[in-house]
Amino acid sequence: MITFDIDENKVAENAEKEAGRQIAKAVTESVFGTGYSAEKTMKQYVRDQIEEMIKSHKDEIIQKAVETVVENLHRTKAVREKLEEELK
Repeated sequence: MITFDIDENKVAENAEKEAGRQIAKAVTESVFGTGYSAEKTMKQYVRDQIEEMIKSHKDEIIQKAVETVVENLHRTKAVREKLEEELK
C-alpha cells in the first residue's frame, strides 16, 4: 500500500497563487491586449499609443504646427512692417 502525505495548506497556497496569476494575465490582456504582459507597464502602453497616433497623423500635426507658426509670425510687428513694405 502506498500513502501520500499531502500538505493541504501548501496546496491551497499554490492554488491561490496560480489563480492570482491567471486573473492578472486575464486583466492585463483585457486592458492592454495580448501584446502586453504584466511586465509592460501602463507607462509603456501609453508611450506606444502616443507614438502610434503621432505616426498615423504626422502630416496633419506638421501642417497645424506650420499654420500656428505662420499665424504667430504674422502677428509680430516686424513681419507686419516687412509685409507692408513689400506690398507698397
